[in-house]
Amino acid sequence: MFRSFFASKKWALWAYLGLFLLLLFLYLQTSFNVALNSWYNDFYNAIQKPKINAIVLNFDEAKFKQNFKITPSLLRELHINSKDYNQSLIYEKAKAKKIQEIQNENKQRQDIEAMQNSSYIDKDIFKQIIKILKDQKSYKEQNSTRISQEIKDKNILKQNLSLDQINSVVQSIIKANEQAQNSFENANFINKLAIYYYQTLLQHFLYTPAILEKPFYDLQDFYSLIFVFLGIAIPYVIIATINIYFASIYAFKWREAMTFSYLKFWKNKDDNIEGSSQRIQEDVYNFSKIVESLGLSFVKALMTLVAFIPILWNLSDLATKALFFNLNENSSLYFLKNIDGLLVYVALFISLGGLIASWFVGIKLPGLEYNNQKSEAAFRKELVYAEDNRKEFAKNETIIELFTGLKFNYKRLFLHYGYFNIWLILFEQIIVIIPFLIMAPSLFGGIITLGIVMQINNAFDQVRSSFSVFITNWTTITQLRSIYKRLKEFQISIDYKIKN
Repeated sequence: MFRSFFASKKWALWAYLGLFLLLLFLYLQTSFNVALNSWYNDFYNAIQKPKINAIVLNFDEAKFKQNFKITPSLLRELHINSKDYNQSLIYEKAKAKKIQEIQNENKQRQDIEAMQNSSYIDKDIFKQIIKILKDQKSYKEQNSTRISQEIKDKNILKQNLSLDQINSVVQSIIKANEQAQNSFENANFINKLAIYYYQTLLQHFLYTPAILEKPFYDLQDFYSLIFVFLGIAIPYVIIATINIYFASIYAFKWREAMTFSYLKFWKNKDDNIEGSSQRIQEDVYNFSKIVESLGLSFVKALMTLVAFIPILWNLSDLATKALFFNLNENSSLYFLKNIDGLLVYVALFISLGGLIASWFVGIKLPGLEYNNQKSEAAFRKELVYAEDNRKEFAKNETIIELFTGLKFNYKRLFLHYGYFNIWLILFEQIIVIIPFLIMAPSLFGGIITLGIVMQINNAFDQVRSSFSVFITNWTTITQLRSIYKRLKEFQISIDYKIKN
């Protein structure tokens, strides 16, 4: 099965060069996922602190009149006796109440806008200061206050800012550059390309390689982060599409190698091998397709683990500080307080537990799949013979007998897949809330922000799904085990030996 493709000189180029390209595509997809994980943090932190540009809402009397309806709840709101009321009076009171509500909403937004404007620094100011700092190659070694004073003395900024405000901008820019440099230097070999690409996008759309810390982010910042997302998502979609297409071609080439390799031996055998046509035509294709698909899934899972475990490990400290904050030293769970990378262990424990449970819950499935394929082969064989001789084959009693056996096998298979799917769907739903349960104390304790929550949740999901790759592909693995068993029997029957 494997040797006919990978040990053959004829197919060596396709087998190994094709495999290299598939792995390269997977690496690029993993890199884009890492970049997207960083984007989650910046995006959700930004939308938590929006710069309000108050929109003044106006009262639309025509629409209000069209939707106006006297109800008991409206009468209670207006403090009017439901037994004695004047419709026009109620309308006027309801109208006045609605106008007052709109005015209050407008005032509230305008007050927020005025408060934010008092400390808001125009985006062009950031651009100017960034340009000034770039011109000063040694600004990292200089005192930020000294740099700020020089900028203020030049009097070139469009907005009149105090020395403290300029210094705050300078420090945020220096901090952003230092964060970007540290992120790249601390990234492992899988993540370096992703971090470099993400920082390049930020540099292009937001002018610094890491998002600046601001008291508020305006609509332009939001759109810039959306463009950053598109810069990650669009290449990912293109590469993923190419990968799927090329993987299909790769699987078909593998099928071609196996098919003609088997045919040489099968033609020399006069024995009536059960379901030989199906094994050559269907099982060979399904085997190559499933092995290619599962193989890539496992390699992708491994790459994802290498990429995301360091990220999740570092973020775990932030999430678990508040979780065990009140644990007493005498508590049996106190040891958890000193465990580094707790979320990684949680993801591993959940995945291994789920795998073991899936093994026992679905222990009968491979045998049932195997019996089902044998029944399908017998039914199909009778129909194939009947294409050439309908008088001798596909008789009514034979078809009923074969289909009855097929129906019995399918009913058993559906029943066992039924309770297996209950377990699988329940498992997948429960694990969604686990990272949020762990992070909740830190979020509400003010230790982490929403951006960190979303970044941790995404990283946890990537690591957990990679650990759970066997669980999510269990049905496919079951089919593969059955197909492998059938092809192994077929190889023995035809005295198969690989030849270059």
